[in-house]
Amino acid sequence: PPPPPSRAPAPRPGSAPRTLLSSAGVVAPGRARARGAGGGRAGAAGGMEAGGAAGGAGGAWGALAARQAAIVLWARQLGALERLGRLERAGGGGGGGGGGVPDGPEGPAPLPEGAGEKGAEVWAELVERGVEGFRMVLAPPEYYQRPLEFRMGVVGAASVDHLCKSIVMENTRAPEELQGCEDPTYSKYYMVIVQYTAKLNAEKLKSFVHGLAGGRLPKKKINMRLVSEEVNDRLTGFAHNAVTPMACATQIPLIISHKIPALSPDFFWLGSGEVDLKVGFSAEKFIQVYQPYVADCTND
Repeated sequence: PPPPPSRAPAPRPGSAPRTLLSSAGVVAPGRARARGAGGGRAGAAGGMEAGGAAGGAGGAWGALAARQAAIVLWARQLGALERLGRLERAGGGGGGGGGGVPDGPEGPAPLPEGAGEKGAEVWAELVERGVEGFRMVLAPPEYYQRPLEFRMGVVGAASVDHLCKSIVMENTRAPEELQGCEDPTYSKYYMVIVQYTAKLNAEKLKSFVHGLAGGRLPKKKINMRLVSEEVNDRLTGFAHNAVTPMACATQIPLIISHKIPALSPDFFWLGSGEVDLKVGFSAEKFIQVYQPYVADCTND
């Protein structure tokens, strides 16, 4: 396949710049965003200047779209190569990995055929951030109408406990000055990753958020609740059942249940930007790259 493009796909217009969160609460710059600019000649008439600016901006967005298309094409080619490899291994008596940890070729996992633009953005970010060994699976339309055992079989998970979800929680009692999520230790919103087989414990989450704030946020000012669909769409850019930490429109502080890194084998599954697209990876590698807070936030 051709060499990978040098940059990730274009951001959605209006999305916030991404940052990397550390478990120590330090915010470091994330990947650079490409910016377009344009304009007419200095001293030209106002109409000509406006036209030049529009043309420059259009050209910049065209270049970004072309780069994104190149990334998707690269992913498709990798997918075709992997399918050929599977056929060759099957003909030669070779086998894939068992126990819920899929084998694959060296290099990035392929983007499944049928995945869309948001899935390509997630794929590109995982490749860019160096998350090794991840796999993507395109699920059938009835995926969420079927029991967890069916979903486990679709993605090849080791157990139903390895199926996880990302949910965005909001502090509905946050003081007036606390409206964003720029400071991961003092945020109105948190994205929490939990197993489908475990129930989020709001009181445990409240205590954890209280501890992060270091006294700046009294418990009476904390009431963690699931965000509305409108707020979810605005913050993440993803629909219900497609929410994921990768390629998120807003960098929301991450919390992952302590039960997920303890899973054996170490390979769990999440949504991947599209309702029918799932991604799996090692919890250890995910934590190394995305540095979420690890917390006891579910019922025992």
